[in-house]
Amino acid sequence: MKQNNKIFDVIIIGAGPAGCTCAQYLRQSNLKVLLLDKNNFPRHKPCAGGITMKTIKHLPIDIKHLVQHTAKNMKFSFSENQSVELQNDTGSCVMVIRDEFDNYFFTETLKTGVDFQKISKLEGIKYENEQLIDVCFDGNKMSTRYVVGADGANSKVRKLAYDKQHLHPVSAYEGKVTRQIKDNAVTEFVFNESGYAWIFPKSDHYNVGIGNLISKKHIRKRTKEDLFNFVAERFKGREITDITAFPIGTEGIDYTSKNNVLLVGDAAGLAETLLGEGIYNAVISGKYAAQSIIDSRENNKSATTLYNSFLKKLSDELALYNKGAKILYGFPKISYFAMKLWLGEKFMTGYSNGQTLSEIMGKKKSVIT
Repeated sequence: MKQNNKIFDVIIIGAGPAGCTCAQYLRQSNLKVLLLDKNNFPRHKPCAGGITMKTIKHLPIDIKHLVQHTAKNMKFSFSENQSVELQNDTGSCVMVIRDEFDNYFFTETLKTGVDFQKISKLEGIKYENEQLIDVCFDGNKMSTRYVVGADGANSKVRKLAYDKQHLHPVSAYEGKVTRQIKDNAVTEFVFNESGYAWIFPKSDHYNVGIGNLISKKHIRKRTKEDLFNFVAERFKGREITDITAFPIGTEGIDYTSKNNVLLVGDAAGLAETLLGEGIYNAVISGKYAAQSIIDSRENNKSATTLYNSFLKKLSDELALYNKGAKILYGFPKISYFAMKLWLGEKFMTGYSNGQTLSEIMGKKKSVIT
């Protein structure tokens, strides 16, 4: 194995939103950062491409030029005859093409002075001594003080450093349907007992998908065939293309970091279970992993301890999403009337103002600043 004598402050594995957010915040404090990824950019990433307003507050880049649609009009359907339509001039989220978003984020991150290397296989994460960690890949060995695992729901870092694999009970199928000029483009969620189908407008197409957010033996999981049927019913005569299946990392509610290896985003399982949003928690966990490392160096504190303090607050937020999911999918009639009478407007206003769920529900101020 070839040893590189250069020691990095941080090696980040995974160049998606979590990894790039972390890298950019680290570079603001001039830390030496190596970013690794197995993909060339641009790369395809299955994702509906909705970025909430609360996410934009934490992004280290401006994405206005990438926005294809703003979700000012939303529809939540609970049954054939029960739906709630909501409107806000700001919009609850913006729609981007995920491939373009990731590529721009990656390109802007490289401009900050991050070193990047494309790799084929991550082979090991080993502790050289109390201060250094060796990251082994493709017959090479790089040394670092901290490792950030940002390599998605099927994280190899999680397996190597924590000897843990997630079962991925939460997953989705998604594809593209052509958008026509005559269409009334509304961002729509269609709920069922195991999750929901979605319609997310872009400039010339819709991202249409169906997700399994509830994993119980007695509840039937939605399949690719269900997606075909949904599209046939809602978009008569139009076909769905570019269908992709993907896991959603939701198993990290009690995740804690250890030994200067910090997992972020889907690698840590930080997507929420109410609507399956993952980009927000990817961005904020990347930001706070970076801040924990920076603070540890400046104040001689443990980055692991600092990051775990953030994770505890985030877990409290995720627990609130779990409670909401149990009500939404377990009691759709109650959810419908609550959304129709008061919760819908509160929800739409809160998301449009960039609030977290705890802030929307009046529980407390955001734990994320």
